[in-house]
Amino acid sequence: MPLSPHMDLEAELSRLEKAGVSAEALRALSERLEQMREEERTRISRELHDELGQLLTCIKLDFVATVRRLRELKTPGDVVDRLQSAVGQIDLGIAMVRRIATGLRPPGLDHRDLAGAIEYEARRMSSIAGVDMPVAARVTHAVDSEVATAAFRVFEEALTNAVRHAKATCIATTVGTTSRQRLILYVSDNGVGIPRARLNRGPSLGLLGMSERARQLDGTLRVTSRSGHGTRVLLVLPLTRRSR
Repeated sequence: MPLSPHMDLEAELSRLEKAGVSAEALRALSERLEQMREEERTRISRELHDELGQLLTCIKLDFVATVRRLRELKTPGDVVDRLQSAVGQIDLGIAMVRRIATGLRPPGLDHRDLAGAIEYEARRMSSIAGVDMPVAARVTHAVDSEVATAAFRVFEEALTNAVRHAKATCIATTVGTTSRQRLILYVSDNGVGIPRARLNRGPSLGLLGMSERARQLDGTLRVTSRSGHGTRVLLVLPLTRRSR
């Protein structure tokens, strides 16, 4: 079975680390790996939504037309009921495809609608977790697609951490742009905070991933937390990535 591009790059990254290659070269390879992952998420999301979603919709329409015709022919009710049940299962399948596709790549990001993507994800997570997740958004400047993606992934990670570990009852998010061509993302929760012992062990993989996204785009990430007093994540990014 041939290796995927992702697996090739991960193997190469491991090999270069063992060979003592410079940190800058490793960062460049790591950045390319993350870029390829995002591209694949986008591709799979579009194929699920456009191709599989469309196929399921066509099947549903055929079933609905068949149910209508069988009723006209006065077919026994149990037959019609089973077909009607199948239509309901197809509806569930369509909803599942949309949910998975949106999880892979929120459609708003493809239209540079970062605020819309964040508001949608907050509503979705709030309904699942039963946690209040208010969002204040004021994105008045165009945001580069790569910058919007990085900000959304940091927001996603912050939200997931708060839901899984913080036992918060409220996770508030503010996102906006400034006249100084900066994107500001601020996520705070009222949870248990990060224990000092855990902080002393160094940042988790999730925090490292968020920091690396900020660094790659010449931005900054600050995470502050105190046991029993919640956690705050502040991300600042330039609206447009500098060419390299």
